Amino acid sequence: MSDLIAQLEALSKSPPSDPAARSNLYRAARKLLAATEDPFNTICRVNGAPMILTFAQVACNLGLFKKLAEAPIPLSTAFLASFSGADTILLSRILRFLASMDMIAEVGEDEFTSNNVTHILARPGFQAGIAHTFMVVMPCLQVTPKFLADTGYRNPTDVLFSPFQVAHKTDKPAYAWAMDQPELMADFNLWMTEQHRSQKTWLDVFDFAAHIGDSMPETLLMVDVGGGLGQQCALFKKTHPEIPGRVVLQDQPFVLPHAISINGVETQAYDFWTEQPLQGARVYYMRNILEDYPDTKALSIIRNILPALSPNSVLIIDEMIIPNSGANARSTVQDMIMMTSLASAERTEKQWNALLDQAGLKVIQKTAYRPETGESIIVAVPN
Repeated sequence: MSDLIAQLEALSKSPPSDPAARSNLYRAARKLLAATEDPFNTICRVNGAPMILTFAQVACNLGLFKKLAEAPIPLSTAFLASFSGADTILLSRILRFLASMDMIAEVGEDEFTSNNVTHILARPGFQAGIAHTFMVVMPCLQVTPKFLADTGYRNPTDVLFSPFQVAHKTDKPAYAWAMDQPELMADFNLWMTEQHRSQKTWLDVFDFAAHIGDSMPETLLMVDVGGGLGQQCALFKKTHPEIPGRVVLQDQPFVLPHAISINGVETQAYDFWTEQPLQGARVYYMRNILEDYPDTKALSIIRNILPALSPNSVLIIDEMIIPNSGANARSTVQDMIMMTSLASAERTEKQWNALLDQAGLKVIQKTAYRPETGESIIVAVPN
């Protein structure tokens, strides 16, 4: 047993660099933790989860992760207090908590340094993710138990009646409410960008050039339906600058003013609850749209697009597909966020198959570009 413990400690100091090996080791370590954890450690971990988020946010506000990550030597509590302006006694308590949760490393009495987690949490995009979760999602989670009890534990399916409306005291759906929150939107957009940095995308698994074949400047290549700020249009133009043709970003009039400026991308105000006005595009693309709605609403969105498809058109649905069993924790966490914030869901593969069949779609490609989380494209045409 002592040899095994020594091997585990050695691995913690020098984990494998190969992503697949790291992932396998992480899953095995989680199973080992679940099998060996003391009951009181279990309840401490569960009860402490909100505190981890809370004091991660405090640490971000004080610049602690960034300062420790940049420092070549351990830093004292007194130095960090003078740097941050925080009370020394308060800061010592926060730092001890962060160290006990392995978010920073304690090297001596009131002396701290960074570890791998610190460097991750020092990144601006991940700090934006902490802020978004703390400010937007956590209030929804706090009211969820009572909301579910009051509604008889029915699956939330109304975007105008969910824990989000209760928590944020609004009668607007989350995405409309967010447009009036510029600081929160800035965090959200930075967080979304960070999550996809250096990650595979739908264009890694869909051969766009082969599908398009020959095209001319007037060819309608791609319509990004409900494309938000236009990140996917920008990705397409960066990936395929050589393909001539039109790319159109569609979204609500209150969204488009916030869109990024992309050379060669048109914008069009469009409500996807109405019939698609652009006919015969080679690709109609929807990313993370249908996850926001129950099946009845999702079917309406799809059926408003189908009449616009020509024989050369495909509909690409870019969404998370949760396996029917053995779901990844990152996927199920996202599903809970969707439920409490949008009264919506991430669908399992079985649920996707049923929805697409009901919509009258034939799937010609279904490929995960991030298998761990199930982020995938579904390429479909009408039956």
